[in-house]
Amino acid sequence: MYKESSYTSLIFLLFSSFFGSSNSAIVPLTGNGWTINDNGSYIAQGQIPGTIHTILLAANQIPEPFVGYNDVNLRHLIYTPWTFRKNFSLTDDFLAFTKFTIHFDQIDTVANITLNGCPIGQTNNMFLAYTFNVTKSCLQSNNQLRIDFQSPVIYALNQFQAYYEDVKPDCPAAIQYGECHVNFIRKEPCSFSWDWVRK
Repeated sequence: MYKESSYTSLIFLLFSSFFGSSNSAIVPLTGNGWTINDNGSYIAQGQIPGTIHTILLAANQIPEPFVGYNDVNLRHLIYTPWTFRKNFSLTDDFLAFTKFTIHFDQIDTVANITLNGCPIGQTNNMFLAYTFNVTKSCLQSNNQLRIDFQSPVIYALNQFQAYYEDVKPDCPAAIQYGECHVNFIRKEPCSFSWDWVRK
């Protein structure tokens, strides 16, 4: 027996590093030590690169999304905003540099980035790498990077509603249990629906 399946996930892929100036030093921010929460039901520690699903699964807070209809039953995860936080330290030698940037090889997708409360930048396209300048006054020995993600489904819906009525939403077939408006966000289409089946 075949069951229709669509793993519509809110995927957060982060590959971030801090760079100093000319004689550059790099501080990788990938790996463990990230905290995610939806400001409500979930909070978990995990590693990046990763997704809310992989982190919550590793923390035993959700079942395996690819089993049965779990992807549909976990759909509520993609309708809420999520916050990712990473605490990290910088040495005095690193802080002695004069120019600083933070780089994301990929960040998925619509996010607001702050460092120790200082605004760093915003993203809205998972297909681009982002590099932001960081003011030296925003850095200290102990730091917290915070990334607030919007729900891509809600963002795409809002973009559709703000756009012209003659641009129709792109919606998957009902049997795929997907989401509409993927044409209003720069994000991989499979995040809104997959069109294949499995046993």
